[in-house]
Amino acid sequence: MSIFLSFLSGITLFYVFPFFPVTAAILFFSLSTLIMKDAMGEKEASPKSTPPLTGGDKGEGENGITPTQPPPSRGRKWRRLSLPFLILLGFAYAFLRYAPPADNAAFYNREVVLECTAESSPQELSSGRFVNEIKVVSAVNAGTGAPLSIRQGQEMNIISPEGLPQHRRYLLAAKTAKDRERHNPGAMKNDGLYATLVEVREAEPLKGNPVYRWFQDSRDRLNHFFKNSFEGDSGALLASQTTGERSTMSEEIKDAFNSTGLAHLLSISGTHFGLFSALIFGLFRFIIRSMPHRILQRFTLYLSPSQAAALFALPFMFFYLALSGASIPALRSFLMINIFLLGLLIGRKGFWLNSLLFAAFVLCVWDPAALLSISFQLSFLAVLFIGTTLGDKVVTRNALRVKGDEWGFFRRIKELLKNSLTLSLTASLGTAPLVAYYFHYFSIISPLANLFITPFIGFILVPLSLVSSFIFIFTGHYPFPGLVAFLTDMALKGVKFFASVPFADIKIPAFPVIALIIFYTGLLVYFTKRLRPMLRYLLTSTSTLAFLGILFSPLLSGRNPLAVTYLDVGQGDSAVIEGYKGETIAIDAGRTGRELEGYLRYLGKRAVDVLVITHADDDHAAGALHVIKKFPVKEVWDNGLITYPENLLRNAVHRSLERGDEANAGGLTIQALHPYGGFYTFGDNEATAENNDSLVVRVAGQKSFLFAGDTAEEAEEDMLHLGAWLKSDVIKVSHHGSRTSSGEDFLSAVSPVVAVISVGRDNPYGHPHGETLERLRGVKLYRTDRDGAVKITETPGGLTVKTYSDCMFERVRSLPGEWRNIRRLFARW
Repeated sequence: MSIFLSFLSGITLFYVFPFFPVTAAILFFSLSTLIMKDAMGEKEASPKSTPPLTGGDKGEGENGITPTQPPPSRGRKWRRLSLPFLILLGFAYAFLRYAPPADNAAFYNREVVLECTAESSPQELSSGRFVNEIKVVSAVNAGTGAPLSIRQGQEMNIISPEGLPQHRRYLLAAKTAKDRERHNPGAMKNDGLYATLVEVREAEPLKGNPVYRWFQDSRDRLNHFFKNSFEGDSGALLASQTTGERSTMSEEIKDAFNSTGLAHLLSISGTHFGLFSALIFGLFRFIIRSMPHRILQRFTLYLSPSQAAALFALPFMFFYLALSGASIPALRSFLMINIFLLGLLIGRKGFWLNSLLFAAFVLCVWDPAALLSISFQLSFLAVLFIGTTLGDKVVTRNALRVKGDEWGFFRRIKELLKNSLTLSLTASLGTAPLVAYYFHYFSIISPLANLFITPFIGFILVPLSLVSSFIFIFTGHYPFPGLVAFLTDMALKGVKFFASVPFADIKIPAFPVIALIIFYTGLLVYFTKRLRPMLRYLLTSTSTLAFLGILFSPLLSGRNPLAVTYLDVGQGDSAVIEGYKGETIAIDAGRTGRELEGYLRYLGKRAVDVLVITHADDDHAAGALHVIKKFPVKEVWDNGLITYPENLLRNAVHRSLERGDEANAGGLTIQALHPYGGFYTFGDNEATAENNDSLVVRVAGQKSFLFAGDTAEEAEEDMLHLGAWLKSDVIKVSHHGSRTSSGEDFLSAVSPVVAVISVGRDNPYGHPHGETLERLRGVKLYRTDRDGAVKITETPGGLTVKTYSDCMFERVRSLPGEWRNIRRLFARW
């Protein structure tokens, strides 16, 4: 166990070192010193004198003296002394395997020629177009012919009207998409590459492994069958459980699985492999034990029933792995859960922990970066907590069975339910801090939902679906479609029922990384058997209380400061205002609304008090539909010129504002400055007229913030007579910094101290224009394309500004840089 743990510690130190070099070095030398001191302090056991044996006794050596065995502690001593070198070995191995992140900046928004392969079938999008996942062999700039720097084998998505046939090598002309990554706190990394097909220049059959191709074809046939033979989410759920395909599942069902703590069931993981292997293993063992006594007696001369059952179950497990696409998470879960089950199967007390660490060791040898994967961390912690809680109970129960069946049927059922509930509860609690950190919620209903839904899907739906799928692959006939459809509908109804329970989950606002470190360090202390039990309990309890204190400290802070965050939504606008009493006001939602959704979840918000839509342009308003579907929105304010889909606002109060309207929200004054009923734009440019009709609002607490929408010069001139009503400390610069906006007279009337331009990187309009930047000279300027999200907080001393980079750890080579990173461990956005 210590060997695997040391190697994994070395890999961990490698990934910590670029950000905390001095701290990593101190940790290594401190750990090495303790290990060596402990090893050198061990007193070697002195050989015990043994009286000579009488002649003829077994074990007698020459001259009647029993040979002396070497001291038992010597091997353990040298093994401990080698542990620091194993840490260094893990560090060196991770260094040799490290691949710097690909820099795709030169690849975005270009016309390119791609040499690539398509190994999977196209998937239909909601727009009616199709997307293929391809692997790029090489890429060149279509205009200059210059090769583009891209990693060979880089995965990419090609969007086309009809899709590309699979198992072919292509030469394609394509237009790559813009940079899709958004620099917002809490945003999940989205560095995938997308391109739109222009033309297919060459295509030829792809030579490859026929077995791999057969499995790919089988997966595609099944996915097509599920989509066309089962209704909506039923087919999507079956596909997710059988082939790992989730692209057709609705957002509503995904949210229901998330809020109930059942999201792990949507991707083929350790739960699937564990339950399926247990079912197959138990089935084969039952069949073997049911064989006639004479045959069973001869059979067990070579293998025990358990060994034979494991041997027969193995091909089915590999088949399921291949059918699922053998993705990295599936492979990781397959290996981890099966090695873990092997430790429990052997029945050696405590062996499960060695098995778990060995599985982690193998996965990190295969890919050291797996240690950074969220799914790896969650799988590892879940199995660790399950094993700690139930590992010994399995051995005890097996021992009782050897003595005789004294449990009785009902006592076995009771024990099964108790262990299942304990398993679900411990896995949920063990991973809860990590889930709260990454996904900002804690599912209260999760233990109960997992107790009922997970066995139902794992022991009934998945085996039945897999058996039917196996038959379908080889015969073209899918048996029991009605029964499978009924069970799938039952599973979905069960998930929706648990998700509908009031307060099924708690929204958790973002908290500092140090809270995670404290919590899991306390658990590590608990697992350290060398400390006295009372001391272990005390340290673990202290760390848990410290974690909860950090987590809930914002609730004890009383009055909140006014804070405005301007989000990076690409070429568009979206901002979030946090009021004194926790009010949440969103102004515009960008083109997709996903950036606003992600940030609201990062803040732990359950609802939006007011959603302000300045005008109908897609880059401001299109994302509102997504946000309204994801969050309860109490009020929607706009300029009175927007038409909404039917029933979209049935649960919200709709207000159309014009100049002179005013609202108060928890100490904030919100004033509408533009437009008004008699305002008209001269000229026949419809886009300019729509921009000039933008709703302009001023939000004032102790400091004031002006949101100018996309207003152009004509609307700005119409507001100049408002005089002091325009004056604001902060301005959201109009129309992404266009030269037709932010005139000198208007900026003079506003007199901002800080200006923020919401603009997309590498946008086709050249925003912000140089003329606008020149007019803003002397104003503290921030840009979302360069700075990412910008948060401005009202303080007694004025305004505090922080950018996305302020909450991100940076690679450092100096003590001041490391000190900044240490402070970030304790910081909130």
